[in-house]
Amino acid sequence: MRGLIALVLILIVQPGLNAQHLHEEADSLLRHIAAMPPNDTATIDLRNDYVKSALFADPKDSGLAKFAQHTLATAKKTGYNKGMMMAYERLGLIYQYTSSNPYKALEYYHQALSIAKSDPGLIVYKWSIEGNIGLIHYEQEEYEQALTCFKDILLHNKTLELTATANIANVYGAMERTDSAIYYYREALANPQTEDNPAFKANLYSNLSLMYGKSGRTKEAMASAKEGLSLTENHGIEFVRPTMYANAAMAYLGVGDDKKAAYYAQQALQLSEQQGNLFLEKTAWGTLSDVFKARGDHERALEAYLRFSSLKDTLNNQNRRVEINRSQMQFEFDKERAIARSEINRQETIRKAYLAVGGVLLLTFGAAFFFYRRRQAAMQQKKEAEFKALVSETELKALRAQMNPHFIFNSLNSIGNYILKHDNKTAYDYLARFARLMRMTLENSEHSEITLAEELRFTELYLQVESQRLPGRFSYDILIEDGLDKEHILVPPLMIQPFIENSIWHGFASLSTGGYISIEVRKDDDMLIYSVDDNGVGRSSGNTERRKKIIGGVSITESRISIFNKQRAGGGKLQIIDKPHKSGTKVEISLPLQTAF
Repeated sequence: MRGLIALVLILIVQPGLNAQHLHEEADSLLRHIAAMPPNDTATIDLRNDYVKSALFADPKDSGLAKFAQHTLATAKKTGYNKGMMMAYERLGLIYQYTSSNPYKALEYYHQALSIAKSDPGLIVYKWSIEGNIGLIHYEQEEYEQALTCFKDILLHNKTLELTATANIANVYGAMERTDSAIYYYREALANPQTEDNPAFKANLYSNLSLMYGKSGRTKEAMASAKEGLSLTENHGIEFVRPTMYANAAMAYLGVGDDKKAAYYAQQALQLSEQQGNLFLEKTAWGTLSDVFKARGDHERALEAYLRFSSLKDTLNNQNRRVEINRSQMQFEFDKERAIARSEINRQETIRKAYLAVGGVLLLTFGAAFFFYRRRQAAMQQKKEAEFKALVSETELKALRAQMNPHFIFNSLNSIGNYILKHDNKTAYDYLARFARLMRMTLENSEHSEITLAEELRFTELYLQVESQRLPGRFSYDILIEDGLDKEHILVPPLMIQPFIENSIWHGFASLSTGGYISIEVRKDDDMLIYSVDDNGVGRSSGNTERRKKIIGGVSITESRISIFNKQRAGGGKLQIIDKPHKSGTKVEISLPLQTAF
């Protein structure tokens, strides 16, 4: 399991970073901002400075994203390029380190980088932004790209030499090249700049401790961990604390002190959950699995490992979204370069024609060029349409890959329980159904459309598996309108499964028995109507969890319907109906009726 523990990267930060100093600095900046004109460029600069100080002083501050968005809007309104660039960069930091959303972070970093490259006066900021993009490559396990980025910074920008050196060490550590990682960590610690930056120094000692541990040098790992812990506690460095605690837990585990290892691992988990940082939370669960295993507590070790695996799957899903976004941005950048190049060529051609042949030939050339541009525009529109179709298909595949990992893990636990109870027949029956369900999910996710019969078979099997796992919790009926040609009607797969799951998990959460789901499929003119009706607690009963999960399901389903409508020129829609007297929720999905022929 130790190989599962991940290093946490060192941000590009200012010297002297500690919580007390940053809180005081943030408060001082707010007072200055309040006394200045709101649209002044100096005010915009101060607002960007405040976001960075406040982020490191309190990573849990949920209002920073809104504050940064307001700064960005003001900078755009005044046409202040530096303000826009810094606001985009701050938003990237917020989404990367407090929201665990590399998809949005990368988008904002590229916006900032685009401004820096287009304005000669801002090119100096290019390297720090590229450093943050390098951190995204690291988190997405694109280690060679991250190394290229950090080594380029080390070669061209002496100001960022310390952070580039430290992050090269981080990447080598993640690649299991521990000797190289230790070398670069020592180089970073030897840099005089670390003496004025206790937070940076603590993070270096934290990661160096983990590398020593991976190399079997437990005494040196323990010594480095103690140095890092001392700096973290003495300076109140909140931003570094979760990482420091997670790596200290591994160091104590290496010297056989499982009591302190468990303490620091639990603290790391608690802090990472408070910050909402999934990357750190995954690391903490992996550490806890190691600790419980060393203490002989195999049941809790397995539970921690399953939580680790679940978070890893979640982050992998984010990775897929990052790839989609990166492809889209690359297309946009290529298109902008092509447009710019075309415009330069056009101006040069007009100039030469004017000098060479005069007005008459210029008119002739202009007419020819007009028709040429029309043809080029038509070809470009065709390419863009083909690209959008490809993006739609890619997004659709990502949306279909949403089977809740908790359902999978709970099903596996149920099988394990049957085996422990020596109920082998039930375990085999459950496993067979579960295997069929997973196979259907994987097969259906490869198709944008399946037959209604296949979708209904999947729905029936999913309900059977859930009712066997939760005996007595609920009953159900599936009602199909007479005359529907189920074998030839085509529908998107897994369209109603999220709402059925929501009924079971959240609608019936406070009901011991008596839960009931009615699923109906009918035809209304040229539309196919799905209906999922339950008698659960409903959204208006104060069930925050159900309301949140329904919102998530609505967002995904509306996106899928939107894509389906664009592809089929249809009028599909989604409706959520709150039944009276808190007696449940009804979901209706309408789709354009499509057949195989």
